[in-house]
Amino acid sequence: MGNILGGLLSASIGAGFVYYFAVRQIAKQRSSDFRKQQLAEFYAPLAGMRQQVRAKSELRLKVSQAANTAWHELCERYRGGVMHDHEERYAPYKRIIEYENKQLETELLPLYREMLRLFTERYHLADAETRAFYHSFVEFVEIGNRWMAESLPAAVLEKLDHGEQHVLPFYEHLEAKMATLQAEITGT
Repeated sequence: MGNILGGLLSASIGAGFVYYFAVRQIAKQRSSDFRKQQLAEFYAPLAGMRQQVRAKSELRLKVSQAANTAWHELCERYRGGVMHDHEERYAPYKRIIEYENKQLETELLPLYREMLRLFTERYHLADAETRAFYHSFVEFVEIGNRWMAESLPAAVLEKLDHGEQHVLPFYEHLEAKMATLQAEITGT
């Protein structure tokens, strides 16, 4: 009878260890699955959209600076004289400005809105540090919406000190969090 009880006790202890380690493995798997979901459905899409905005904004600045330089060089040739065909020569430069304004309205601001929509819909995937940026990002996008709807005078916009510099910490956080999650998932 003692051997039977000893065997049962040994089997129970063994089963307890197996159960404990199985539960731990399941918890690790769930945590890993959640990190993968965070990366795939939240951080990577937001960071990707941000990179698209950044690339287009940097190109806008590059084109604008090149156009400004080219226009000044053209004007310099007429220094002291009159550029009789000013409107005709300025037309291509004006189209650059019109393109940039249209791009802001039809591409960039909608991309910011899409980022905000994703942040809102997948808020549950954001960690607490990331959620701390939500309010400032909503404000940034909403001020842009109001400006484009012409319901915010330039003087008010200036007083609000609106600018992308206020959301740069959010963008940096997205990139850092994405890199951290990738490292955790790949084990590197």
